[in-house]
Amino acid sequence: MKKKLIGAAVVAAFLIVPVAIKFGTKPPRREAELATVQKLAIHPAILATGNLVFRQEVQLSAEVIGKVAAVLVREGDKVTRGQILLRLDPTVYQAEVAQQEANRRNAAIAIERAQINLANQQRNLDRTGQLYKAKYIDISKYDDAVHQVDLAKVELRASRESLEQASALLSQSREHLAKTEVRAPIDGTATAVPIKIGETAVASATGIAGSSLMTIADVGSIMAEVNVDEADIARVAVGQGAKVFPAAFPDQPLTGSVESVAMAPKATQPGASQGRSYVVKLRLPEPKLALRSGMTCRVEIVVGTSAARPAVPIQAVLSEEAAGSRDHARNASYVFVVQDGKAKKTTVELGQSDDASQEITKGLAVGQTIAIGPARLLRELHDGDLVTAKKADPKVAEAGK
Repeated sequence: MKKKLIGAAVVAAFLIVPVAIKFGTKPPRREAELATVQKLAIHPAILATGNLVFRQEVQLSAEVIGKVAAVLVREGDKVTRGQILLRLDPTVYQAEVAQQEANRRNAAIAIERAQINLANQQRNLDRTGQLYKAKYIDISKYDDAVHQVDLAKVELRASRESLEQASALLSQSREHLAKTEVRAPIDGTATAVPIKIGETAVASATGIAGSSLMTIADVGSIMAEVNVDEADIARVAVGQGAKVFPAAFPDQPLTGSVESVAMAPKATQPGASQGRSYVVKLRLPEPKLALRSGMTCRVEIVVGTSAARPAVPIQAVLSEEAAGSRDHARNASYVFVVQDGKAKKTTVELGQSDDASQEITKGLAVGQTIAIGPARLLRELHDGDLVTAKKADPKVAEAGK
């Protein structure tokens, strides 16, 4: 009998002790990083990439075909507007001018010949008219004289038109000769001189060898041209601020502003993706860095206002799938509010955001305490869990000193 009582007591102990431990001990507290809801200036931005370009840059190409006889500037030389930069061999065009001058002289001689012929035919008509009135000749001979005068007038007009044509061809030939001297269209610096003496300059814009003579640019003024996706272009406007990060100086961003927004999309290359982008030009301050045209850059265009709004650190906002209207799934956003040491799952509505902060339009009030990390703790946290502020790591504190 005693053995049965002892066995029953052992069994009862196994059943009662765990229950007592479970209900008798306090649930553990979770250590979390805490923060308060504050009013912060949100700066949402659009990311884009592009290139730095000189504000005024001209690529010179030949307007006539010819062999390069002289290159008068080198890369890096400063030039003034109208200065001769390059000369082509003018021999062919000088001969063409001489030929057209001879043609014009011949046309002028033809006019003199036609004028003499017209005067002669007019005198003949006068004599024929007198004979016709005196009844010495019939009407047919008088008509022939009139016809000859009309023909002489037509020949004179044709000779004058030939002179106009010869003058036009002469002007064209002189223009071709003048284009053998390539002059600077602007004040600036020769940034590229790919052509060399002896090479043949080609009048073409297709990028073939010889089509590009040199590039002149105003190196004192530089700007950024970036491509903004069509999904974001509606939020970009002239005057908005931007940060420009040149690839050569990623830690020295430039502060600029939107100068212009393209009205039409950028032409896509054959075989490129179907996504469209628009060119946005950004005004930059006077460069203190060694910037050059063609450098790639990353740009953040600020598209929101700087008014202070209730906001929390962006990592504090979590989301979950919730049932929406007509049983369509939607993502609901929430945060964990910490009140009286307990976590309370609170649904919130979101506004604008930037890289660090998220605007809260509904669900929180300024001054409330929320859990913002660590990320693993937030994923495992449940409504009603006990939460305490995480203590600073002394090693981290010492490293920050």
